[in-house]
Amino acid sequence: MERRVEIIVDAQKMNAFLVFHPQEGDNRGPQKSEVEEAIHAQNIRFGIKEEKITAFLSAYIPDVPYLFARGVPSESCQDADIVFNFDLDQLKVFCSGKLAHTDKNLYRNFIVKKGALIAKKIPPVEGKAGTDVFGSEVHPKVPKDKSLVIYKGKNTALIDSDLRLVSEGEGILQLDGERINVDTILFVHGNADVGIGNIEFEGSVIIEGMVMPGMVIKAREDIKVSDIVEGATLIAGRDIEIEAGVKGRSKAFISAGRDVKVKFVENAELEAKRDIIIANAVVNSTVRSKRDVIAVGEPGGIIGGSVSAGHVVEANEIGSDMNLKTSVEVGIDPDMRQRAALLRSQISLNMDNLNKLTQIVKKLRELRNALGEKFPSEKIEYLVKSINAINNLNAETPGLQSELEDIEGKISDSSIGSKIIARKVMKPGTEVAIRDRKFYATKAYEKVMLVLEEGEIRLGGYRPDGS
Repeated sequence: MERRVEIIVDAQKMNAFLVFHPQEGDNRGPQKSEVEEAIHAQNIRFGIKEEKITAFLSAYIPDVPYLFARGVPSESCQDADIVFNFDLDQLKVFCSGKLAHTDKNLYRNFIVKKGALIAKKIPPVEGKAGTDVFGSEVHPKVPKDKSLVIYKGKNTALIDSDLRLVSEGEGILQLDGERINVDTILFVHGNADVGIGNIEFEGSVIIEGMVMPGMVIKAREDIKVSDIVEGATLIAGRDIEIEAGVKGRSKAFISAGRDVKVKFVENAELEAKRDIIIANAVVNSTVRSKRDVIAVGEPGGIIGGSVSAGHVVEANEIGSDMNLKTSVEVGIDPDMRQRAALLRSQISLNMDNLNKLTQIVKKLRELRNALGEKFPSEKIEYLVKSINAINNLNAETPGLQSELEDIEGKISDSSIGSKIIARKVMKPGTEVAIRDRKFYATKAYEKVMLVLEEGEIRLGGYRPDGS
């Protein structure tokens, strides 16, 4: 005999339905025993709702499925994810070098400090098992894992159980395939101009173009420019190399913590803590170095302006045919000279103030003795302040004098071996100073070397072998 109560289960085995099929000649509705028998026959064991069965028995609709049991679906898992602390697409554009003019300062978004977060991993979350209407466990999908290891490049570190990728130093983010490096070199592809903006970088800066007027480039390490620097400021903690030259417009300032190497210099100011090497010529500029200033190539000239070095100034030609004042000085560290001048000025000012204050105190005391109790209170306050100022100056001045003596001793020692060399000619009108001695060239001197001997500047012949 065909069953009057049928059970239908959906494909996911999460829902079970009762269906009543009336039989011809049998006017009875579905019986509970028939429902129980069908449930048992289909092995429905989980999620059965008795109230649903009761409702079905009283309110069935022939041949229409009626839900009476429902399983519990598994809870979805959550795959691991990598979250970058910057716009990865923008970094790809930046590293490609194919930037629109309006995006040239994009590099600022990728400069990082030591310990800066680069990316973090959100760990995977396991799903929760469910149960179908047959009582069987429904296993959730296994979450996909991801790792930050594939992104770990140079100067980066994984911390917090490999959940965070951070910078090990200061620099700029660069892509190497999937790896993210923290590079200590900032490349500027093209000119450094207002589109790029002023640059201040903790590593080195390489500019593959010009540095345009008014720009300021600062680097803790090196600066290298492949083209002209025009009316701009460059300051480096180590070396500066300018493959073309400097057109200063009387506005350029170049300062290096070690050496400066440049093709030519016009109307600019240069300083270096070690050497300044000029390939062609320096024209109408102010140049200072703690060690040597050398023009190495052709024409290899120092034309106009002032050049000072702690040890050696050397060029093919020194001086000008165009009435440009040219002064050359060696034997004094420019910083020491500046400090010595400042100390002399301060000592002189202190002595003048001491004399003035001493006269003031003398007159106030005479007035106090003459007036006695009628001596004004404001004069008493003025007298006390003047005496205190004298005491302060007396305490400060000996220290300044001692420092000046120490610097003057160092200047004297540093001048030993100092020299000025004109390999071809020193032209008339050139002013020369070695330590505190001066010489003025009234005529042309060919292949000449100037040194300090027995406190006087001596001129001698120059030979390339140094003899």
